[in-house]
Amino acid sequence: MKPPEIRDRLKRSGRSQAALARAIGKSKDSVSRLMTGQRAMEVEEAAAIRSFFDEGAEAGPQFIQIPVYGYAAAGGEDRVALAEDQVLDRIEVPAGLVRGDAVAIRIAGDSMEPRLYSGEMVIVGLGVPPQKNGDCVVELRDGTAMVKQYQGTRDNVVFLHQLNPDKEVRLDASKVKAIHAVIYRR
Repeated sequence: MKPPEIRDRLKRSGRSQAALARAIGKSKDSVSRLMTGQRAMEVEEAAAIRSFFDEGAEAGPQFIQIPVYGYAAAGGEDRVALAEDQVLDRIEVPAGLVRGDAVAIRIAGDSMEPRLYSGEMVIVGLGVPPQKNGDCVVELRDGTAMVKQYQGTRDNVVFLHQLNPDKEVRLDASKVKAIHAVIYRR
């Protein structure tokens, strides 16, 4: 199987390179280099890749389950608790929708209305950096998170924007554990 065929089969099946990497026991970087022709396919990989696509099975979208967070947390009405014991549910999303790890967050509060409403759900790519003016989830070191629009980081300050009321939100970067992009609204 050549890289263009692997790419085509991944696309048709709705599966990701990360899923292929896990299935064949290689790193995502190794699979990426294989897909771009930067390295040759090893003999044992060919069989594992064929097995991954299950030659006899009908191609169709594959789904992954991700946790849903959404309990309101202390520290503000628009904060959500992000701890394993705070999982509301698990939902299935198409595997091709996310690359790597993802979570769903049920919006708490009205700070992002009319763009995002309380109770609405967003899918978040963990480790996916947000784009300027894009929706993001700011994961704080205290175990909470908030959904805002990312404006940038400068001089150890994270700049965010909320819509209701319309204002800039500034956070000391030392209080921020990570900032993840919202990749899909549901």
